[in-house]
Amino acid sequence: MFQLLSLLALVHSGDVYAAGFQAKTMRDALPAREVERMLVIGKGWLELGLTNEIKVADGYWDSEGNERAFDNARWTYTTQRATLRYGLARRAELFWTLPTHYVKLSNPTLGTDTRQFGWGDPTFGYIHELFRSSAPTTSVIAKVHYKAPFADEAPGNYVGGPNSYTNVVMTTGTPDLGATLAAKRQIGPIGITGGMDYVHRFPKAVMYLIETEYNQFLGRIKPGDLVHFDADVMLQLGPLMLHNGWKVTLRRKTLVGMASPGLFGDQNLKPIEGSDGTAVDMTNGLLLNITRGVDFGLDIKVPMAGEDLQFFPIEDIHPTRGTTYSTSLELRY
Repeated sequence: MFQLLSLLALVHSGDVYAAGFQAKTMRDALPAREVERMLVIGKGWLELGLTNEIKVADGYWDSEGNERAFDNARWTYTTQRATLRYGLARRAELFWTLPTHYVKLSNPTLGTDTRQFGWGDPTFGYIHELFRSSAPTTSVIAKVHYKAPFADEAPGNYVGGPNSYTNVVMTTGTPDLGATLAAKRQIGPIGITGGMDYVHRFPKAVMYLIETEYNQFLGRIKPGDLVHFDADVMLQLGPLMLHNGWKVTLRRKTLVGMASPGLFGDQNLKPIEGSDGTAVDMTNGLLLNITRGVDFGLDIKVPMAGEDLQFFPIEDIHPTRGTTYSTSLELRY
């Protein structure tokens, strides 16, 4: 009897030892095809996404929503973005995004040639899957995300007056807190995704807003809160996925003014007329599933409608009008 128990113990110990060299069992399954994937990455997965976006603005939207061309000016706005996603649990995901920007403003008539590279504002958040089913895929998620002001908000040192600047402002200088509800449904080789996102933008004193009446210089701004509605239809053709997406952005009025005394410093802020509005963008793109752990994407985003350009060159408040070309590489382990 003792010899038999010893033999069983040795066999059991060998199984445990060998398991360390086998494939991970704690990791959720990840489909090779994009159309079959959930909206969370899955437990145990780590993804690094690298994205490069280039927009050459050929104009702007006027106060009536009409397309207008720049007079001899050319505005190039690029974003380089690194995104980390980690599957914390089967239905929980953490993500973090850090962007950088390279911008260029040129005007041969005025001799303008301004170029600058700098950090953007990082964003981090949490995604929780509320419902899922497979074969076909159904995924419903809730997401919370926070954008921290990190990029340079100083337009210059005002030598020569408050209207002169030497730096390009690449941030609103204010924090954002957002909440998202989204869903995805697979119908054979077709996937349909839709969602709604609300972003509350907090007020803050910023260096690019100048108050001259009382010589306080630093003004306070609250960019308008945002509501996003988006929908995307994808078609999977083997390892290639084609998609068409639409995004509608509703923007409330931006408030500016001086800080007020007391606990809440935004009581003196006044709305800027015409700073609210609606923007519509259409995106066409493809995603190539090279392997289960490597994807390559290419997107083209075209603005269909926009708002009056009142805070140039701060793209996060009022974007310029131009086609955006983006490439992406996703690496997973």
